Amino acid sequence: MAKITVLGECMVELSPEGEGLHRMGFAGDTFNTAVYMARLGDDVAYCTALGKGDPFSDGALAAMRREGLDTRLVREAENRLPGLYAIVLDENGERKFHYWRERAPIRDLFSQHTADQLIAAAKASDLVYLSGVTLAVIGDIGRARLKDILAYVHSLGVAVALDFNYRPALWASPEAAREALDGVVPSCRFVSLSSEDSRPLYGREAEDLAAEWAAAGAEVVARDESHAVNVHTPEGRIATPAPARVKALDTTGAGDSFNAAYLSSRLAGLPVETAVARGHDLAAAVVTRKGAIIPTASMPVWPRG
Repeated sequence: MAKITVLGECMVELSPEGEGLHRMGFAGDTFNTAVYMARLGDDVAYCTALGKGDPFSDGALAAMRREGLDTRLVREAENRLPGLYAIVLDENGERKFHYWRERAPIRDLFSQHTADQLIAAAKASDLVYLSGVTLAVIGDIGRARLKDILAYVHSLGVAVALDFNYRPALWASPEAAREALDGVVPSCRFVSLSSEDSRPLYGREAEDLAAEWAAAGAEVVARDESHAVNVHTPEGRIATPAPARVKALDTTGAGDSFNAAYLSSRLAGLPVETAVARGHDLAAAVVTRKGAIIPTASMPVWPRG
């Protein structure tokens, strides 16, 4: 069982239920990954900011605790509400998100939260996990502080994992996003990106960047449109085939769940090929159900070891 600290935003999720109805839940890219890691048996702490005393913030906090997440790094802000997003699906289950998050408390995470507490948690962890969305929503001050924290814990031997998850609407420009991500990559042991991330940011394919970053010491998961995954490590490139196709009902959370199973497997000492296969298995279970987080009973079961 690995000890993991995850940083990011938990939002109110409205998932379509038909006939103009939506089901309310709680989700967010790193939150989804944190939940799935905890379900896979890891000891996971979630670092975020919520409101205080309103039913939505209280509901998010209760959801974290139901999933077994350590909430001691959750900061609560008076008179603020968590961000909200609604999912719109097309006939193929592909999703589009609509957000309400301009005053979400995550934007002030580092003004309410002492760096010492995060550093202490990170130093005691096997892995610190974040995404490009995390970097986007914490603002300039938060990014500067977090960059220094990650560099420090990396120097102590703590693994850092970054999912690029580039969302253009969250950034002032591709250049601003690239600068923030480039500041974190040198601290990372694990990086996940697709060509959908790399093309608008660097004008390059994910495979090319993955090879460069792996030569510098990272383990990089490069994904393409076929869902085939090539993992670049300092020892070389490991190609894995695309998984069998499943009929997607809702693709929300597919990448987040893949990351959870992949990283949990790698931290447990399993080979890359097994980690990729388990990532695909969990993602397949997620996309055949609505919403980012599926019922616990729908989780895949794998043999021990």
